[in-house]
This record gives sequence, C-alpha cells and structure tokens, in this order.
Amino acid sequence: MSKRIARAVAVICAVVAALAGAAPAQAAQPRISHVECISACSGGQARGGSLLLVSGQGMGNVFRAIFPGGPQGIRNLRGRAAQASGSAVRVRVPWETVSGTFVLGTRDGVVSEGKALAIAPVPVVSKWSCVASCAPGRAIRPGSLLAVRGVRLQAVRNAIVYNGKGSADDKRARISSQRYGSFRMRVPPGTVTGDFAAREYRRKAPPRRLSVAAAVPVAAPVPGAGNFPVQGVHNFGQAGARFGAGRAGHTHQGQDVLAACGTPLVAAKAGTVRFAGYQSAAGNYIVVTAPDQDQVYMHLQSPARLKEGAVVAQGARLGEVGETGHAQGCHLHFELWSAPGWYVGGKPFDPLPQLRAWDTSR
Repeated sequence: MSKRIARAVAVICAVVAALAGAAPAQAAQPRISHVECISACSGGQARGGSLLLVSGQGMGNVFRAIFPGGPQGIRNLRGRAAQASGSAVRVRVPWETVSGTFVLGTRDGVVSEGKALAIAPVPVVSKWSCVASCAPGRAIRPGSLLAVRGVRLQAVRNAIVYNGKGSADDKRARISSQRYGSFRMRVPPGTVTGDFAAREYRRKAPPRRLSVAAAVPVAAPVPGAGNFPVQGVHNFGQAGARFGAGRAGHTHQGQDVLAACGTPLVAAKAGTVRFAGYQSAAGNYIVVTAPDQDQVYMHLQSPARLKEGAVVAQGARLGEVGETGHAQGCHLHFELWSAPGWYVGGKPFDPLPQLRAWDTSR
C-alpha cells in the first residue's frame, strides 16, 4: 500500500513543480520519526478530522500528506500540511481516513517513507446533503431527509441532535439505508441549528455542526375568519385596482393591495399549494387551494417560499410584496376563485369584501 501512496504523492508533487516552472530538485527526503495527535483526537488517538504534529527531518518543504481511506483503505486521501519547519509539520487528517500507512510529499516531488498510523475505530461523518422534504435552496429543516457520508457508518444505531447545552432537549434521529460509507437520517421535529453525532452501541462519532433553516413564520390565525395577506401598511388603491376594471383585451380579475416592496405576505386561509412559479405578466406567484376557493398571490418580490404540494397553515409566510412581472409599482395582486379552482373550472370573484373583512378583524 505504501508504494502506491508514494507514487501518487510523487505525481502530485511533480505536477506542482512543473506548474511552478521549477526544475527537478534534489531536496532532502522528509524522514518521519514521531507522530502525535494534538487536536480533535479520540482518547488520544487520531481519527478523521484530527490535527497531527509530525516530527522528523527535512520537513521544511512539506506541503501535502496522503492517507489511506475508504473500505480496506483503497482510496488515496489528501491531507493539508501547514506550519512546516525543518523538524516538524502539522497535518490535518481527512475525514474518511482509515488505519494504514501515510506519507509526506514536498513541493520538489520528494516523498517520505511510509509511516504507520492507527485511526480510532469510531464512526466519522464527513458530509451530508438534503435529499427530500428540504427547505428552499435544499436547505435543511425539521423533517428533512439527509444523505450522510463518512466511514464506519454501517453499525450506527441512531444520531443524536444536541439542541442546547443540556440533555433535556436532545433529539434522536431515525437512521436507514446504512452502509460502510453512508446512511440516511430524518431530521427530528423541533430541531434547531446545533451539533449532531452518529452513535454506535458503544462508540459515538465526533459531533458535527448541523445548520437548520428557521421555521417559516406563521401569523396568529383569526378565529372564524382569514388572515389579511399583507402584514404591513397598505391601501386598496383607486378604481383601476378593483376587480372588473378595464385592461387591454381583458378585465382585472383581482384586487390590488398597495404596500411597500418587502412587506411580508401570509396565507389568508389554510390549504395546499396548487401552483407556484413565474409568469411574464404575474411575475412570481403562488396559488393556494382551500376547500371552498383558490387564493392567488401575484407579483411577489422573490420566488414563493413554498413548493407545489406543500401544506399551508393559515397565516404561514408566503413571501414579500414585490413588483415582478407586469406590475406598475409595488403591490399584491390578489384573486379568489370558486371551486374547483384557478383555471381548472372555477371562476374569479371580487375578493374586496373578504379582504376588507379580514383587514378590520385584525
């Protein structure tokens, strides 16, 4: 194994030297005499993510280390080297490193002899991504399904999410689809940004930081009514803003609510997102289907926060007032359609009476 790793380091170092326009140099070969784990260790032993202090001779020009990784150590992993001096260099162990032989390489293409390194047999998480039930932009939120990668994960029983300083609010995440290098994890309800760790029966992986998107703000529902969609200073404009006002080739099918761009918009009533997207006239828009009517919100400042099929609570944040599409100034174009809904057999009707009722009941 050490010969294969040494050849890989030699190739990397030679490429760096060539790119720098350097001629092959006859620099001294680094000689490793002692290796010590000085940070992020597991019981004094190195693991993925540990910082090593490698001592010996000829360390001044070391810039890279190569470690074995993956099942049976069949992959070559590059470790960063820093603070090199003639007698020592600091090296960061890649997350997926396993026990085996590592080598150092210099910028002159010189490779050290291999040095055995024992890696603590703990599960190590190296990275993760959201694959289902994600927040916008594939951000993580409670209920998201994560694909987690690392090493020695096949025996992981669960993952612990640390929500605070004590253990009272710690949460246990469900684990599935376990393999040596990966598993899937469902983020528990109520999870906030904090540390999490994969755990075997007796061993626990070092904690990693998990960033969780903030919950979508929800305005308090108005009993027996709906929430006024514009959560800020607003007015209903002039005659041209009304339902039925004349337009080029058609009539106005909604009511404009004038407000400053960026004013929060919330769902008037609970329902399900039927459509969400962008259209040249409507701009960014979202259609929420309730049992008795469809609510249509147009000219949002940014793409809607919720995706098609998402369940929407009354008062849930949808976005902000904008002027996208064929909008003349910042406003919400709001429509109400009878069942079965927006352009699927329903008909638009004047939303102003309901808007006024919701506005006065706030």
